[in-house]
Amino acid sequence: MRLAIISDIHANLEALEAVFEDIEHQDVDETICLGDVVGYAADPNKCIELMKACCPLTLLGNHDAAAIGMLSTVNFNVHARIAVEWTSDNLSNESKSFLHVLPLKKVRYSQSFVHSTPYEPNMWHYITSLEEAAYNFRFFDTDFCFIGHTHIPLIIVVNNRNELYVHQDTRINLGEIPDARLLINVGSIGQPRDHDPRSCYGILDTEEGYFTFRRVEYDIKRCQEKMRAIKMPEFLITRLEKGQ
Repeated sequence: MRLAIISDIHANLEALEAVFEDIEHQDVDETICLGDVVGYAADPNKCIELMKACCPLTLLGNHDAAAIGMLSTVNFNVHARIAVEWTSDNLSNESKSFLHVLPLKKVRYSQSFVHSTPYEPNMWHYITSLEEAAYNFRFFDTDFCFIGHTHIPLIIVVNNRNELYVHQDTRINLGEIPDARLLINVGSIGQPRDHDPRSCYGILDTEEGYFTFRRVEYDIKRCQEKMRAIKMPEFLITRLEKGQ
């Protein structure tokens, strides 16, 4: 089984189309989306249409929930709040219906998938330290748990000696760490924040025994032009070219 796992598209159609084109050449069996299809960029409805066509499983992200009134924006920063309000005003009824029924967490193909954290996925916590990661390992029973939310790709490993560490490469060969459990953040399609502006997603190959990140270039300037046309905050627009 080869799975492509994507997350945090944030209505960036240019990035999503480029990633789906890349996925077409990777011989995957299925693409899974970990949520935040909307928010920030200018094409929420078109991105949702692509999700319907290309992803048998899409999860609910916090920006998705906020855009349909399922989550308060009181804890959002001012830029994110502006983007959510615009998104909410411009979502079609069909898009709202799609988002309303998305699950928070799913076990599929003996792997766990969630947008934020396996612990209290409806509270939208972040994993930003090994201590937080260690706690979250208690809340999934599978060998792997795939997350998004921080927009930063990361592989955290617990090996068979119960040692917890960050894997430093962009590819991990699972046969080299027997009986390990992994918590993997697949990064972001539409708004990377690891100082690399290219879209990031992951591929899990259970037969060959590896997980790898892939980076994909897209037309950033076109996305920025569309964001300026709808008067998104300049901070959200310029951060795309910096990957932060």
